[in-house]
Parts: sequence; structure tokens; C-alpha cells
Amino acid sequence: MAFHIFRRQAVYYWRRRTPRALAKLLGRQHLSMSLRTTNRASARRVATQVNLFLDDVAMLAGGTDQLSRSQIETMLHAVVEKHVAKLDLVAFAAKNAPGFNADKARADDRRALWTYTLLDAQGHGAVVRPEDRERMIAEGLSEADIEAVKRHLAMLRANDMVPTKYHVLRQMIEGVQAAPTAMNMDVAQGTYFRGIRLALAQSERRYGGMRIEDEGLVERLLLARNDPPKPTLPAASPIVVRTDDAPRHEAPPVPQFIQMADFLQFAERVAQQNAADNHWDEKTQRQARSIAGLFVKFMVQDQRIQDLGLLRQEHVGKFVDFLRFDIYKHYGKSVRDESLTIEQLREKGRSVEKAKRGIGGETLNRHLTFLGQIRDHAIARGSKSLEGIDLTKLRAKSRGKNKRARDERTKLPIDRARAIFLTAPFSNCASWDELGKWGEEGGSQVFHCALYFVPILIYYTGARREELCGAMVDDIIFDREGCRPYIHIAANEQRRIKNAQSKRNIPIHPELIRLGFLDYVGKIKALGYKLLFPDLYSPSSRSPLGNRFYKLFKPILTAAKITEEGLGAHAVRHLFGAQLKKKLLTKEDRADLLGHGGDSETSERYCEPHELDTLFEFIMKLEVITSHIESRDINLIPWVEKKEVAPFSQPSRAKR
Repeated sequence: MAFHIFRRQAVYYWRRRTPRALAKLLGRQHLSMSLRTTNRASARRVATQVNLFLDDVAMLAGGTDQLSRSQIETMLHAVVEKHVAKLDLVAFAAKNAPGFNADKARADDRRALWTYTLLDAQGHGAVVRPEDRERMIAEGLSEADIEAVKRHLAMLRANDMVPTKYHVLRQMIEGVQAAPTAMNMDVAQGTYFRGIRLALAQSERRYGGMRIEDEGLVERLLLARNDPPKPTLPAASPIVVRTDDAPRHEAPPVPQFIQMADFLQFAERVAQQNAADNHWDEKTQRQARSIAGLFVKFMVQDQRIQDLGLLRQEHVGKFVDFLRFDIYKHYGKSVRDESLTIEQLREKGRSVEKAKRGIGGETLNRHLTFLGQIRDHAIARGSKSLEGIDLTKLRAKSRGKNKRARDERTKLPIDRARAIFLTAPFSNCASWDELGKWGEEGGSQVFHCALYFVPILIYYTGARREELCGAMVDDIIFDREGCRPYIHIAANEQRRIKNAQSKRNIPIHPELIRLGFLDYVGKIKALGYKLLFPDLYSPSSRSPLGNRFYKLFKPILTAAKITEEGLGAHAVRHLFGAQLKKKLLTKEDRADLLGHGGDSETSERYCEPHELDTLFEFIMKLEVITSHIESRDINLIPWVEKKEVAPFSQPSRAKR
């Protein structure tokens, strides 16, 4: 029921109470629909999307009662703090009881931890699944331990402790000044299970004497006992004592103690301010929060610093070294990365070859820019200890320009580009899930999808990979009377664009029309899709759609014997510009098509973009290298045509 699904005559249905804001508009207390599947896993995937869609609609309809990220974090902190204190008291009492056994206490904690790990992952209907049993055994649990976990789950249900009592969850929600709506109750339930899991994970604190707050405690106490240094005034500002004033006795200032976790609050405020000023989109906010979280985790777990006032330049330098040399190069692409400890992240880095360790200089500088903004925000609000931290000295140096910009990237000759369109996806592929393999001899099976159209689009439009992969159906304009078909490139709900000059219109080449691109757009639109290439979308991934495309496109490049570093989708875009240059188009003409800005006041400010007809004349100068591809009726990938969730989607990964 966590997914709001039920089964009727072998078919799964979805039913949910109408959110308050929508109920007033629709006059209905419940919404229901058939999910048109007899498979439980598929029903759960579809129900997840329906729930998310309903929440979005409720929010747009005026439902502003949803818990914010900050409120959820506040609830989580309260649950963790309460249960850590409670478990500490239980441990103190147990250790003073006769016959106390620390190993047995640890084992009990581990069993309880796994119980709440399952509840956190699966909800209050949690069971020990085969994959859970494998994970437990891999982490050293015995069959007796696993049976104890099962008994613990049964005991919690028998005592009405799972699901959690309504009044407990309501108290959590009202404690952050939110309304106890159905959605908020679900969020509070998940937060409650997560908080207890985190508290139970601190077994070494209770039975191993590993209390992180003890680090630096003596130093802080000694510093607090010492009188603070008296401020020295400049000689030009003598103190004038007024005889009519009574002498003042000011108490010495108390040393400021700010928890490292408060750094996350500063990060949240910076993200909110930049979002309000339209400087950061959701992706940028997420990146800033992520690096702030990793920074705090490193200081607490690796440097044992709990007090923000004890942070020094050397500690920040060690964090930068950790990013440059220890961490896995692709940190953050997996949703599980944020749940790993610093030592686990180091181990993950050590498990791969050296070339895949450490983030690049540009990425490092972006992270330091985020941290610098958070630091400045904290200083402006009284965190004076951070004034001694200089992040500019830790930034990576830009590479020197030893050669011309046009020579930095390997060029793709047009003959080799033509080889791309001689591969299986454009003539005869084996199946929809083996697009890169050749089909039976004499066959002509083709599936119209991103792998088919995006390479052709890049060649004939010069657009960037993500500009096309993240395009919407409504971005393709072809049904306006008297107007040439064109692609409108601008920021949309799926992806942003590189910069302001990237916003542009590109006419559609006749070769694309011959190959059925407009027919494809019409069919995708008729099915109700908003994305132009829904075959790239997975509800369980936040990665750019272009990443999924490149995963499919890489084997095609290999099949075309294009294996040199740097020769990929972007090289095809470079080929577009290079061809137009050979046709004697000016750089301003090429810039209007490629989405580049001008390099002078004349070319940038005192000019306007070309009209579509003029741009059409430009693209008609391109050599046609796809004339051998036959025009076929549109054949969509089956699960796209059936509007099913992508088979490569992994919703369980997001839960873990």
C-alpha cells in the first residue's frame, strides 16, 4: 500500500486520496485508475510515477503544504538526537548490570540496525528478501541473526509499533510547523525509520567508546578557561574617559561553538538565495548541497572536527587533496555515493586504476566556488573563524595555451563521419535492445529512437548532444503555416542550456524530413510524450539524458572504427562548423547556428540573428552523407510505444 496499488482480477490498480488542494477543485475524495499490468514490479514502478505526477499537480494547484527539504532535515535531526540519547541511556544501564556482555550487546544492535534498514528501504511492509539475505550474509550475519531480524519485524508489528503511531508522526510534522497531510505523513514515516537506523548504526559509540564529540573536548574546555586577549586599539584613536560615566564591567565574550552540521544550514540558505535571484537552477543547487555535505562529512569523519570554529586552512587543504587524489573520479553519479563514509569512498577510489581517481581541475574549482560562497555567507552572519580560510590558494591552475584552440580537439574527417551511418542502427539492427548489432542477413529492421536520429541531427544542425537529447516535442516547430520547420533550442523543464547565446532556432534540413524525423515527432506527440526522445529517460536517474545516449553511441563509434580520444558526438558538431567554414561562411554566420557569442561589440551587440530562410541557405551547403539510408515508416521501440517505464530503470537503487 506504500505505492497505493491493489489487485483486482489479476490486474493492478492505483487508488489514492485526493490532495486537499485538488479535492476542492475536482470535488472528489479519491482518485483511481487501472495500471494495465499484471506484474507487481511494473505496477509499483508506474504507481511511483503517478504519485509523483499527482504531487506535482497538487503543488501547482496551490497545495503548498508539502514538507521542504529543510523541514525534513530538521525532523531527521530530532529523531536521530532523541534515539541516540535513548540508546545511550540503555547502554549505560546495561553496562552496569551483572553479566553484561559487550559482544552480545553489539550483536543485538546489529540485528536491530538491519531491522530498521529493511524498514527504511521497503517501508512498514518490509520483509527479508533473497537479496537482503545475501547482503546480510556478506556483512557477517549468521542464519540465527537473520531469523532474529525476522522475529524483530514480527514483534514490532504485533506491538503496533510498525507502522509508527499516528500521533508520533503528527508530532514530528507539527514540530516543523507543517500540516499533517497524507503525503507529509508518508514522508514523516520514512524519516522516522531512517532516523532510528542512523541512531542504531552508532554501536561503537555505545560499546566501543568511540564518541566523536570527545575529540577536542579538553582543548575547548581549556580555551574557555583562559581569558580572551584584550583588543589593542590603534594609537590614532585614544580612549577618552568621561568622568560623568560610571565605570563599566563587561563580561568576557564566551568562545563561540558552531557545529559543523550548521555549515549545511548555511549551504541551504545560499542555495535558496541564488534560486530566488534566478542565479541557480535545481541542478546547481543540488551540486552545491552535495559538495557541502561531502565537506562536512570529511571534517567530521576524517579530521574529527565537530566545531566549525576549530576549522583551519590545513584541514581544508586535506579535503582538497582527498578530492584530487583519493576519491573516485565519477563520485556523485551513483545515488549510493552520498551514503558512503569517507573511508568507504577512499576504498572505492583504491579499487579502481589510478587514472580513475581524483576529480579534474575544472570540477574542483567549481566545488571550491560553491564552498567559497557558503564561507562568505557564514562570515557575513558571524562565523569569524572562517575568515582565516583562503580557498583561492587551493584552486587548480588553468592549463596553459600551448596550442591554438582549434587544434586542441582531434578532428573527425567527413569520410569517417560517413562510416557512422553505415552501422547497424541505420540499416539493419538485431532488435530494439541490441541496436548496435547487425540483424539477419537481408533484413532491414530499424528502430526510430535517439540512437537513430540524434547523430543525424547533430550532423545537419550542429546542435550540442544535450540540446537534442533533452529537447521537448514542442521544441520542434513544423506545423505553422508559411514557416519553415525548425528546432527551437532554449532551456526547458528537462535541461538547461550552456549560456545565453545558446538560445537559437535551427532550420531542419530536408534530409531529416526525408528520413521521417517530422513523422517521428508527430507519432511521439500523439502518444502524449513531452520528451522528444523518451527512450533515454529513466525515472530512477538524475543523470543528463545525453549520458544515456552516449552509452548507446559509444559502441557505434567503435563499430565505425572511431576509437581515438575526443572523437565522439561533439566531434560531429565540430565537423558541422568546419564544413560551413570551408563553404566560406563568416564566423558570425556560423555562430548563429552553433550558439556561440560574438567576440566584439560590433558582432555581439550591434547585430541581430539571421532569419530562418538565411540559416536554411547556410545548412543547405552541407554535404549530404546519409543518402544511402532508406526512408522507412516510423518504427518505435516497443516499450516506448506502449508507454511503459524504461526497462533499464532501477527504482530500488534510489531507495538504497
